[in-house]
Amino acid sequence: MSILSVSGLTVDYPSRGGAVRAVDGVSFTLAPGSVLGIVGESGSGKSSIGMALMGLTAASHATIGGTMTFDGTDLLSLNRSQWRNLRGDRIAMVFQDAMATLNPVLRVGDQIADVFRYHRPKMSRREIRAATLSLLERVGIRDAARRIDSFPHQLSGGMRQRVVIAAAIALKPDLLIADEPTTALDVTVQAQILELMDTLIREQNTAMVMISHDLDVVGDVCDQVVVMKDGVIVEAGSVDDVLSRPQHSYTRQLLDARPIFGAGREAQYG
Repeated sequence: MSILSVSGLTVDYPSRGGAVRAVDGVSFTLAPGSVLGIVGESGSGKSSIGMALMGLTAASHATIGGTMTFDGTDLLSLNRSQWRNLRGDRIAMVFQDAMATLNPVLRVGDQIADVFRYHRPKMSRREIRAATLSLLERVGIRDAARRIDSFPHQLSGGMRQRVVIAAAIALKPDLLIADEPTTALDVTVQAQILELMDTLIREQNTAMVMISHDLDVVGDVCDQVVVMKDGVIVEAGSVDDVLSRPQHSYTRQLLDARPIFGAGREAQYG
């Protein structure tokens, strides 16, 4: 059984010279509780897939083709109101840059609370405050009772990313999209965030799409992986098969390009 099914997905962006195809015929399925890695270099189309899955392509005037089905719902048939109700509740996203994601003039607790206010309007202020505090504690923010009233600039990069994750998992979504969630963090904090995300999705049986250029990150947290180049999937399979026995030359190039101090399953895939 799959929670997400993508078939023949295309994403075209308008340009002066005509439409530019960023994603060309991508297909994959994702089961509840499983993690799919989408890996490729910049410009490969992987982030365009994430934005399409979240219904966030309107601002770029992109044209989406193919099919995307989430728990039996045709995502491409949803209107703006239906997307707003789904997004943040059953589908959520963790972006790369927490500082850009968070509103700099709002306290972090209020930004998490907004998720409850919109999607759970019957909750009282006291219940929302308690739920927000519990989330901050759950994602490992020390002294959460004090940090709940902090502004984003008063937190470290790792703490800000934990706040973003807390907001994303607040309503226990069925699907989490993570677009380069640790790129801006140092290696130690990156490992902590990846471990946190892995623990949370396993506890909640949340399916996740992990978008990354880092094969070590994919090797650490993903079950399946698709490798993209120029908008097309060039290789797909289990993480162990693809990273241990790559069949496509581009996958081998990505593996060869890793730094020798890489984390995760380096010893297995090196």
